[in-house]
Amino acid sequence: MLPYLDPQIPLVFIYNNIEIFFEFLHRAERAAFTRKTYLPNRQYSKGDRGLLSLGADKLVFVSASIPHADDLRERLGYAGTHYAYPANPSPWLCLDILQEPPLLKRLVEYAGARRTLQLVPYATTPQFWQLVHALQADYALNVLLPESPTPGSHWLRDYIDTKSGFRALAARWLPEAERLLPEGVVCPDVTRAAAAAHWFCARGRGCVVKADGGESGIGQHLFRPGASLSPKAIFGELQADPYLRDDLVIVEEYIPSTGHLSPSLEVYVPPAGQGAPQITYLSNQLFLAVSDFYGLLISRELAEAPWYPPLADSGLLIAAKLQAMGYAGHFDIDTIVDDGGRVYLLELNSRRTAGTHVHEFARHAFGPDYLNEVTLLSINKMKTGNLARYEDLRAVIGALLYPMQGQRRGIIPAVTSILAACEFGCIIVAASPQSALELRQALVERLHG
Repeated sequence: MLPYLDPQIPLVFIYNNIEIFFEFLHRAERAAFTRKTYLPNRQYSKGDRGLLSLGADKLVFVSASIPHADDLRERLGYAGTHYAYPANPSPWLCLDILQEPPLLKRLVEYAGARRTLQLVPYATTPQFWQLVHALQADYALNVLLPESPTPGSHWLRDYIDTKSGFRALAARWLPEAERLLPEGVVCPDVTRAAAAAHWFCARGRGCVVKADGGESGIGQHLFRPGASLSPKAIFGELQADPYLRDDLVIVEEYIPSTGHLSPSLEVYVPPAGQGAPQITYLSNQLFLAVSDFYGLLISRELAEAPWYPPLADSGLLIAAKLQAMGYAGHFDIDTIVDDGGRVYLLELNSRRTAGTHVHEFARHAFGPDYLNEVTLLSINKMKTGNLARYEDLRAVIGALLYPMQGQRRGIIPAVTSILAACEFGCIIVAASPQSALELRQALVERLHG
């Protein structure tokens, strides 16, 4: 269990990741005036990751069944981890719990005779607060919230999660903000954004146009240095993107990085008065294309790079400022390192992140100094060919499953709730970054060869 949690108090994890992303991801759908059936096992549900989070003993609420759950309990030391999911899932997991009596009963009973529990969300959303208030008011539970902002500071989580909010606060707080933040402007609409993008391009600098509330590179447009597009052509491209509508639009200078080095630093911020913020993990984000995130690498070599000290110092300074304003919980800062080795801070995600479960699994399996033992490669999503059943996937992975030959290496299935779409996610444990990539290639060959 993590040091800020009490092992004597029942722990519940609400993996409500869809709540935080759903409205943005459905802008395109709303623009077309269509409505699709919500299918959690085909739409962004990665609640499986919750089983690997927060140590061995907990109750996890997710949006869909997890085919590999028994494997984790039997083979990887998670016998004390249990999970539940709605019979009729919606994008709002916290409301599903409130509206389905069996789920709510299980949650209340899990608090035990002391009627006290530690409640941790993937993200602190308005729906999460509804659940908290119901547990307190209707069931008289003592709900401890070690990863949620203090009352009155809820707005801060949403504000700092926007690109404009991050730029505004970081520019004020960081002594070297001019060096650490790419030059950029906040535009009220795509008309102004197109003009700003053309201004960058006309000077040979290139730029990236982003939706203020964007997610996973969606709503992002890259205009490379030397692009000779007219203002009309740029406007046409931006205007056609529904993810840029009804939102602020950020236009930032394009930072060349031929090495595709995109570090992400995560920090845990305790509630005020309960300790100083701590860095949890550092990763390098991996992309198939400019904004197509597919995974991340956690390795001790990253913290030895010359760009790491200014990133760590900036992250901890921002964390301290946020803590003073009432923020608590995780956040990460996404960055890019240019060809000269200079790090630029791009945005902040005020929630648990795509690698939190990887870090917490490694801490559980190998101890707090796991970076001295292993490298971890997390694959967000990988095609399985025509494999849609966990039994078949497991058979194909075969001898590559962790622990290979009894050693600290191999493939750990981490997301199987999306197998109906012939996709899954995994963690690769290896001795070095190179051996992790070799294992990934061996896995790809098994799945598609």
